Amino acid sequence: MDGPEAVDECADHTRVRDREATRQRILDSARELFTRDGYAQVSSRRIAAHAGVNVALINRYFGAKRGLLAEVVAEEAVFPGVFEGDPATLPRRIAEQLVHRARGEATPLQRALEHSAGDPDLQAIYAERLESAMLVPLAGHLSGPDARTRASLAVLTILGLGTLRRVEGATALAEGDAGELTERFTSIIAACLAETVSPQSGPSGD
Repeated sequence: MDGPEAVDECADHTRVRDREATRQRILDSARELFTRDGYAQVSSRRIAAHAGVNVALINRYFGAKRGLLAEVVAEEAVFPGVFEGDPATLPRRIAEQLVHRARGEATPLQRALEHSAGDPDLQAIYAERLESAMLVPLAGHLSGPDARTRASLAVLTILGLGTLRRVEGATALAEGDAGELTERFTSIIAACLAETVSPQSGPSGD
């Protein structure tokens, strides 16, 4: 017959599973609502009601709605698989992801959050993700001097595409030839990441 200690241990495991299940249910509800309605339009109370939990649990598990958004965003890779493979083909892998984004092939959540891009919470989270999921791994993937500077140049190009899509729609890029766009983006990213820059030759004098 099980003793009191075994019963207590079983109860502890059950409580842990229940907490994990509740936490995941809140995350799933937040992801669904953020995807459908955007971030600014969804309150913590609405997420709690959708998940069937008390709103206080959002604060307990995530601190606030912003913390919940941070975890939802963190679950989505910025550029899935881009840092895997031959470093020599890294510019092309980044370029292929850029073409996907230019053609509107982001995830439903990414597309929904674009409409809330001006929200202070979302801007702060994107700034954190910019550092942890783009700049740091990209710089770490590079060899040679000024890796952070070169990574920043490439990220500048990536962010520029996002800004163009939000402001103008990037219609010309969305309708352009994917192969040609990939080649052009590859050249741009390769130039940003290159260890050395070839000097431009100016007009020859007499």
